[in-house]
Amino acid sequence: MAIIPQETVQEILDATDIVELIQGYFPLKRAGTNFLAICPFHNEKTPSFNINPQRQIFHCFGCQAGGDAIKFLMLYDNLSFPEAAKKLADQVGVVVREEVLDPKEESKRRGRSEILRMQKAASDWFHRLLFKSPAAQPARDYLRSRGLSMETSRSWKFGYAPNEQKPFLDWARSEGFSLAQLVEGGLAKWREESNHHKGAYSFFRHRLMFPVNNDFGEPIAFSGRVLSKDQGGGKYVNSPETALFNKSKTFFGLDKSKRAILREKRAIICEGQLDLIAAHEAGIENVVAPLGTAFTPDHARILKRHTDEVVLCFDSDTAGLNAAGKAFRILAPSGMLIRLALLPEGEDPDSLLRTRGVAALREILESAPEFFDFQIDRRGGQLHQGSLRERLNFARNLAADIALISDKMIQDSLISRVTIRLGVGEDDIRKLVRDAIAGEARAEKARLKREAVISRRQSETSGGSGSGGDRSSGSDESAGAVVPIEITNRSIRLLCRGLLTDPEIRREITAGPVPDFFRNLTETEVLTRVWQAEFDPASPASVNAFVGRLAPAEQHCVNRLLSDESVPITPELARDCLAALRKQSVQRQISVARAQLGAPGLPENEVTRLSKVLLDLRELLNEC
Repeated sequence: MAIIPQETVQEILDATDIVELIQGYFPLKRAGTNFLAICPFHNEKTPSFNINPQRQIFHCFGCQAGGDAIKFLMLYDNLSFPEAAKKLADQVGVVVREEVLDPKEESKRRGRSEILRMQKAASDWFHRLLFKSPAAQPARDYLRSRGLSMETSRSWKFGYAPNEQKPFLDWARSEGFSLAQLVEGGLAKWREESNHHKGAYSFFRHRLMFPVNNDFGEPIAFSGRVLSKDQGGGKYVNSPETALFNKSKTFFGLDKSKRAILREKRAIICEGQLDLIAAHEAGIENVVAPLGTAFTPDHARILKRHTDEVVLCFDSDTAGLNAAGKAFRILAPSGMLIRLALLPEGEDPDSLLRTRGVAALREILESAPEFFDFQIDRRGGQLHQGSLRERLNFARNLAADIALISDKMIQDSLISRVTIRLGVGEDDIRKLVRDAIAGEARAEKARLKREAVISRRQSETSGGSGSGGDRSSGSDESAGAVVPIEITNRSIRLLCRGLLTDPEIRREITAGPVPDFFRNLTETEVLTRVWQAEFDPASPASVNAFVGRLAPAEQHCVNRLLSDESVPITPELARDCLAALRKQSVQRQISVARAQLGAPGLPENEVTRLSKVLLDLRELLNEC
C-alpha cells in the first residue's frame, strides 16, 4: 500500500485534539489535567482508560492499549493505519499525499476499491431492475402490500435480484467484473470450491434487495428477502463476509439514523430491516437493526459511540424475550442504559404502524421500562410467594446481570429492588453479585492470558518479526494480544521519558552517539531506539508519529512511559540516570570478569589477563 509520509502523519496529529476525538465516541470525565473513561477495549468496572491532552495520547492501565489519535481509530474502528489516518485527515481537513508503494499492499488496496465499486454498480443495477424489469413484479407487489411506496424504494435504493443467472452474469461481464471478483465481493459462489473452471452462480436469486451501507452511505453488502413461499434458503439472506463487510460489526440503516440517534440521545433497535424502514419513514428515525446475527461487543462499541441509551424493540414471544436477554448481556458492560419495549402479541413495528399508527408505537417506546424493572415485574411478583429455592435461582440470574453494570450506585439500587421484590436477604444478593463479578474477572483474565500465549507463539513462529516500520500494513491485533516489553530499570525508564518529553534534556543527552556501555546492559533496546530517532519532544504530534513507527510491543512500552507522571524529569535527573547506567554497566562487567576468573583449570596467562581487566574495571568504577 502507498506509504503516508511522516510529515503528513505529523500534520494530521497536529490538527487533531485527541480529547475531542474520543469524546465523540464515549463520555470522558476530567481527572486533574487528564481525562478518564471506562476502557472500550476490555471489560472493566473501574475507569482505567486515561487520555493525556498535553501528550495527545491515550493509555489503558488495565489492558495496556495505548497510542495516539490514529492508533485509537485503528483499534476502535478496526481500521488499518492508512484507513485510520485518512479518516482522521478527512475530519481535520488535511490532504493526504501518498508516496512509496508496496506492490502487494497496493494490489490489495486496489482489490478492495474494486469490490466497493462493484457493490455500487450492483446496487444501481438491482435498483433499475426493480423499477423496469417485468420479472421484478413480485417484488413491487410485495412492497405495495407492505405499504411501501416507490418513493421509499428510491430513498432506500431497494432492488431486485433476478431468478435467472444469465442476466446478472452478463451484466457483470459488461461492467468488466470477473467471476473471481464477484465471489470475492459476495455476489456469487463457486460451483465447486476445488474447481473454479466449473464456474460460479449468483448468490442472490429472486429476492428483494436491501443495500447494506457503511458509515459513508456506500453499499458494502446486501440483504435479500424471499419473494415466494416455496423459495429455498432463509427468509433473509445476507452477503457472506468480505474484505469490506463483517455482519458482526455492521448495523443496517446506521448511515441514515446516526444523526437522529445523536439528536435523540437514544438508539432504538428493531429485529428486521422492514421494521426499521417503516419506523424511519414514519418519523422515528433513531432506529437501527442487526443483520440476522446475535449482538457482539463490536455492536455495543458502535452504539456507544453515538448514545448512552438503547431501547430494544423486540417481539413479546419467548424467542423475543430470549433475544432481548442476550442483547442486554452484550450491551450492558458498555455502560449504556438498556430499556425493553415489548410490542403487543403478534405485532411487529411495521404491522403496528399500519394498524394503530405512529402514536401507538411512540407511546410504547417512550414508556419502555428499564431491563431490570421489566425482569422484576415480569417474574418477581409471581415468585414472591414461591419457594425460597425458586426465588434464589431467579435472584442468581438477576445477580449475573447486575454484575455487568459498572456504576456502583446503580448496582446498589438494583440490589435493593431485588431484595424487596423477591423477599430475599440483601447479603445473599450482594454475595451472588460479588461471585458473578469474580467469575467475570477470572474469565477475562483467562482470555487475556490465552491471547497473550497465542500472540507469543505466532511471534515465535514468524521469527519474532513485526517492526511496524511505516505503519502502512494495518493492525488486526486486539488490545490484549500484544505481549508488552517491561522495563524494570528505573534509570532507563526515567531517561527514556526525559528524551521523549523534554527538548533541553534531549539536546544535552543525545549530543553524542549512543554510549557503548549500553551494550553491557539489558532493557536498553527501547532507550537506544529513542536516542537515535529524529523527533521534536516539544511537539506531541512529532513524538506520536515516531511512536507509531515502532513495533506493537515497543509502542505499548513507550506509551506507558509517556503516561507515567510520577516523577518530574529534569536535566539534572537525566544526567544522574545516565551516570547510574554507566556505573551499572561497569558493575556488570566486574561480575562477568569475576565469574570468568573463578572458572576451574584456567591457564595462567588468562588468569593474569582477567586480573588486570578486573583491576582496570575497579578503577573505572571508582571514577563513576
